[in-house]
Amino acid sequence: MKLGGSVITHKGTSPPATNDENIHRITKELKTYKGGIVVVLGGGAHGHQAAHSYGFGDPTTNKERLLMGIPHIRHNMSILALEVESALNEGGIPTVVISPFSISTLKNKQIQSFSTTIMERALESGCVVVTHGDVCFDEERGASILSGDTIAVYLAKKLDVKSVYIGTDVDGVLDDNPTLNPSAKHIPVIDHTNREDVLRKTGPSKNTDVTGGMSKKLNELLELAKQDLDIVIFNLTVPGRLTSLLSGESVTCTRIIP
Repeated sequence: MKLGGSVITHKGTSPPATNDENIHRITKELKTYKGGIVVVLGGGAHGHQAAHSYGFGDPTTNKERLLMGIPHIRHNMSILALEVESALNEGGIPTVVISPFSISTLKNKQIQSFSTTIMERALESGCVVVTHGDVCFDEERGASILSGDTIAVYLAKKLDVKSVYIGTDVDGVLDDNPTLNPSAKHIPVIDHTNREDVLRKTGPSKNTDVTGGMSKKLNELLELAKQDLDIVIFNLTVPGRLTSLLSGESVTCTRIIP
């Protein structure tokens, strides 16, 4: 379950602030599900603003400046993860945070190593695992951002996952930016017949985003769809929609299939 940064933080607010109302509502909806779950947090204001200020996302930024950004980004993401962990535990959902910085390394922005051993042990013990987009050491660049979307896809391949739900602030994938074009149309299904057309129409987020925006998200999910999983992008800001999705009910969303 990916909780989009635009949902759990006030993404356009500086300094970063969590959206406590949404976090507590999501907690109540997650509690309706009785199976194992990994919650992946998008960085939102906490991750993207700090990363942007140190030149992440700019290929010309030197290694020294990127490395200098690690403490700031790590601090912000730790605060966000703690807020979500606290809400889940207080809501009666036993939860532990496992940060990617401590268990993974990158090479030229790609995952080189990512240990899932502790996550698997935590899930077996009955805990919900919270992880998040993070800054990680990069063998070639010094440091790079590992996005929550990339983590969700990676874990779906490594763990015994049946469904991948990506919660955003819109009703799935649209054919244009709804902020700029109020007539943007919802795309209910993305498959081999329309993927290229959809990818041409999608682009970076309208907010500060150093992880590639919607087009990168879709490319990763389309690759994952080959594993025949239930992959859904949906509007997590709508109360009750997550509950319906977890209970198997039909909801407005975009489903990604091979």
